[in-house]
Amino acid sequence: MSLASNLAALARLLTAAASGIVNGTTPAAGDNTKALITSEWFKAEQATETVQGTAKIATQAITNAGIDDTMTVTPKKLRAGFAFSFGTIGYFCFPSWLGGLIIQWGFYSLAANSYSATIPLPIAFPNAYMMGVACDSGQSTYPFGITGASKAQINVYVTTAKGANASGANWIAIGY
Repeated sequence: MSLASNLAALARLLTAAASGIVNGTTPAAGDNTKALITSEWFKAEQATETVQGTAKIATQAITNAGIDDTMTVTPKKLRAGFAFSFGTIGYFCFPSWLGGLIIQWGFYSLAANSYSATIPLPIAFPNAYMMGVACDSGQSTYPFGITGASKAQINVYVTTAKGANASGANWIAIGY
């Protein structure tokens, strides 16, 4: 190296020191061996389970797909898709990223001298009805069941009509 190039390099260093500006190359992400660390180095450090750093926030689509293990999921995104209505008649919907399972329940009082009734579900299953059960609500001792169900309704039946008195049935339907 020539004397002129050495003096030029020294002048650059002295100018940088006098102005407070330091020039240097950015080390690779995760390289902790360099004495000079630029702001770009901090931006490049990706957080992991064992390394503290920055983390990208997953979109709702990425959360639903469940395909990325490098992003952070927020509570709001975890909550998206849960729906419920609690009461005598109600439902609980799991989000699509948990399979979209829906559990519905209710009570129905069959009319006197009736063997069956078609009951509309609180919400229709978007894809399919899977299964359901019905049982006596304690007003009688007759066996109940569900037959001919669809995405929007179930048919509850009792094997023996109770006569002039109505028969009550509790039911649960599961679908997705």
